[in-house]
Amino acid sequence: MKGFKISFFKWLVISLICLYFGFMVGKFKQDILQHKVQLLELDAESLTTENTQLTERLNFIQAEFNAEREIHDVLTNENKELNKALDASNDKLYFYEQVVAPELSVTGLNVYSFSVSKGEEEGTWLYELVLMQAQQGRRELSGQIEITFADTDEGEIDTKDVKLSEIDPNFESSFKFQYFQTLKGNFTLPKEIKVGQIFVVAEANRTNWTRAQRIEKVYDWEGFIENKGSLLEELPTQAE
Repeated sequence: MKGFKISFFKWLVISLICLYFGFMVGKFKQDILQHKVQLLELDAESLTTENTQLTERLNFIQAEFNAEREIHDVLTNENKELNKALDASNDKLYFYEQVVAPELSVTGLNVYSFSVSKGEEEGTWLYELVLMQAQQGRRELSGQIEITFADTDEGEIDTKDVKLSEIDPNFESSFKFQYFQTLKGNFTLPKEIKVGQIFVVAEANRTNWTRAQRIEKVYDWEGFIENKGSLLEELPTQAE
């Protein structure tokens, strides 16, 4: 009986020791995990702070970029407006130089400008032609003018050129002026032709004071259409 009590006491002591060591090991692991959690929390706070700083920096950079882009757009628009104003000023200067100071310009009959723009109806075009006489001692000029749309479709054997007088019944082919004259109207091109160039030919009659004159201008209609009607460019021609 006494041996049994001693054995039981030993077993109890060993069990308590095992429980103690188990408790200590568990507490040690818990402390390690808690320490890791604290480190992770610190890392999370640090990353959150860093992310906030980076976000603020990104927003600042984006705001600077947007401001610079707006400034760039404003400067670009201002530059376009200034170029337009400069072109208009140069056109006016050229026009009045020929009217007021003819010694600065070429003498005789001249096509000052020829422009085409889209009309309100589909396929309709508006035109404006300005004729000018640039010479000293101007006298009245009279003559004929014709605007021809040249069909440049090389695939067709018989190409047909169309005159403005054929498609615009209101086209006035005669002119008579001393300083300048503006001709305006509209036209619709036949669908079966492919226009490549426009020929503007003005012929002034001979008078007792002036010789007969002929002037020809060629414009790139094909390029005008490709550029969506933005610029009707004059092409170089051989001198008469």
